[in-house]
Amino acid sequence: MKTIAEIYEDTLYKFIKEVTNINIQICTKKITSLLDIKKRYLALKNYYDSILPTIQSKAADPQNFKSLDDLKLELEKSFSISLQLFKSFAWGDFHRLNPRYFPELYEMMTDQHGDLKRSFDEFSGTVAMMDFHGYTQFSKDIKYNKTPLQEFGDILPQKIEEICTKCKTIIYEMEGDALILIGPENPIFIFNAILCIIELCRQKPFKPKSNPKSFHGIDIVNPILKPFEMNVAITTGGRVFINKNGHIIGTLISEASRILRIINTKKPNKSGILISDKVYRRMERFKNTQTLCHVSIFDFKMSDTFIVDVKGTRLNIREIYLEEKKYIEDTLEFSKKLVDEIRKRTPTKWNNILSFYLNLVIACLNDIKCIVNIGKDSLNQDKTKKLLELKFYEWITNPTLSTILDILNITSNLYTQVEEIRDVTAIYHEFVQENYSILAKQLEEFYDDCLFKETDTSPNTRKIVREYENELNNVKKKFPVKRIMSSILSNEQVFKQLLDIPYMGKK
Repeated sequence: MKTIAEIYEDTLYKFIKEVTNINIQICTKKITSLLDIKKRYLALKNYYDSILPTIQSKAADPQNFKSLDDLKLELEKSFSISLQLFKSFAWGDFHRLNPRYFPELYEMMTDQHGDLKRSFDEFSGTVAMMDFHGYTQFSKDIKYNKTPLQEFGDILPQKIEEICTKCKTIIYEMEGDALILIGPENPIFIFNAILCIIELCRQKPFKPKSNPKSFHGIDIVNPILKPFEMNVAITTGGRVFINKNGHIIGTLISEASRILRIINTKKPNKSGILISDKVYRRMERFKNTQTLCHVSIFDFKMSDTFIVDVKGTRLNIREIYLEEKKYIEDTLEFSKKLVDEIRKRTPTKWNNILSFYLNLVIACLNDIKCIVNIGKDSLNQDKTKKLLELKFYEWITNPTLSTILDILNITSNLYTQVEEIRDVTAIYHEFVQENYSILAKQLEEFYDDCLFKETDTSPNTRKIVREYENELNNVKKKFPVKRIMSSILSNEQVFKQLLDIPYMGKK
């Protein structure tokens, strides 16, 4: 018959051997779910419970029970460690999920056994992708003093994680100048997080009299680091699968990346936020959410919906304006008209699109100061505006091929040289440039064909064919652009080449 000491030693050996075996199988990824771990530890607990009656019948010293109580406590600690070890291997960055700090996310992303859900037909969480401006230059500027780089790579992420935890949001990924956050279905929490992170990186609160530290306890002023501007893209929904390494597979991240590309194009040097229309609808649903955050997303104005095609993905998005700028307010009307016109399916829209686009650029020039190099000339905003007004008058009265080419040239120079123009026209720039280049090419081909036919029928034309340029100009005057555009747009093959909505990047 075994003594109490021998029973204790056997139990201890069995526990150590089994716990070690469980952890080895976790590290080698032979255990694939939390339920497997719980079953293994439940078997150990049942074994522990089974030996208690034997010990109770033999033991007279209470100390023997204390030793067994300690063993039970160690078993519970080992269980917690095994769970966390499994999560770190199989959940990836989601291993931070717990019901205490992230109750909404935990309920949404775990099953009845507490295991991570791997498949979502329609992901209800909110995803934010953030990008630091000036990170590359910041890295280049650091020579012998490595402290700022260490601050950016070590201390700043800790502060961001504190903010995210406060806002019930987890950091899915942070590498270099890229940051991905995942928040609950209610987007107000992730909005609070990104606004606080932008303040932290800019080292300046949105509201001059507010104190961000009162909310998250972090001093946003950091003399070691230079201020960074940040752009943000926020989206939700879509089919999602989380693989065995905890990585998200699906359109969710790629869609956020495409939206981020748009806001980076609009604001290469300033902070900005773009959201999908799905996120906007959730904002409206949860707008009465009460938080203790010192800043709210509803403190800022928002644009109407616009459609953009990025790498073949059609996106319905809105911009949240973090700064109140007069040039933005004065161009909103023309942006809305331009979006409405683009949505039409009639060929006549192509006359109006260029008109609204010119009005958009001219309205922006009213509120800014700039110097633009166009060819050999350097023009200020007033002279550039007068030049565009002249081209606008030509377009609506008696447009020519040169009118289109001049408009494309002037607006392209404005886009590349003036930050404010880029901000208000980035959505439409490539759309206008490519579509009207196609139309200009078709007009050019039409005039060439007309000249060729004229040389066959007119002896006089054959005599002056060597003066091609002069004759071509006569033909262009003979056939007004508006009338010829209607004929060109009636050609199905040509019509198919035109893009029906703005796009950015490769189609």
